[in-house]
Amino acid sequence: MLNKYGGLEENASLETYNTYGIKTQTKYLVKPYDLESLKELLLYLDDNKIPYYLLGKGSNVILPDNPFSGVIISLANLNKMEFHDHTLKVEAGAILSKVVSAAIKRNLQGLETLGSIPGTIGGALYGNASFYKDITIYDKVKEVEVIRNHELVTVPKEDIRISHRHSSFKGTKDIIVSATFVLDDGDKELMEEEVKKTREKRMATQPYEYKNAGSVFKNPENFSAGKLIDEAHLKGCHVGDAYVSEKHANFIVNKGCATSKDIKELIKIIKEKIKEKDNIELELEQQIIEWE
Repeated sequence: MLNKYGGLEENASLETYNTYGIKTQTKYLVKPYDLESLKELLLYLDDNKIPYYLLGKGSNVILPDNPFSGVIISLANLNKMEFHDHTLKVEAGAILSKVVSAAIKRNLQGLETLGSIPGTIGGALYGNASFYKDITIYDKVKEVEVIRNHELVTVPKEDIRISHRHSSFKGTKDIIVSATFVLDDGDKELMEEEVKKTREKRMATQPYEYKNAGSVFKNPENFSAGKLIDEAHLKGCHVGDAYVSEKHANFIVNKGCATSKDIKELIKIIKEKIKEKDNIELELEQQIIEWE
């Protein structure tokens, strides 16, 4: 029945659907064909009380080790981009770096500092992605389209509350399906140089030679989480194959077959050490997923 709505895999591995590479599974994985298929799938799942969870590229999340008995929905097929003059409408499953490249090809400016961020447009909007110069994905957003209570709703930017790595979509049941951006005229060569510069900076300062899910903790006010962890001599500390990165202490990397349990135990050790040493309660930036 589920294959009516999209590509279907049974007992599917989710190892490539989370950037930590946690080896977990789902009973069903569905990739809806398009927006209408997604709406119909959600209605079917809700009517039949079948649990589901949406995953993009799985960056910034920690999946459970235990298999999911419901349906994982991947929006990989919802990746269309439509350009009209300075306006870009793009679906949530589009890869952020590909969107940036397409905009640059058209000499449109405003997204290039986000070109090295892994993940999808939907995930970037959900978590208010940013890197370098504190430019966030919402700087050029006009509106975001969501499925809310099985209806397609357009949410203007002014109705979206954002803060560092946070949007008001978090904690809701809204499903982001597209966004519209208004971009500026730009110089293709300068923008390509900007993307190259941000990518080089990311590769030089962050441990992308290993599987990871980005920054683990938010920076406390007036402090750097990475510096606090470094000064606590926790670089190289590990639980199983989950290690505090030697390159950047606010990253946990998977050096082999790290489990969700390993990563969460290491997070607990870091938090306890910083609380004991600096009396600071580190707040998690990554999202720990627990299947319902």
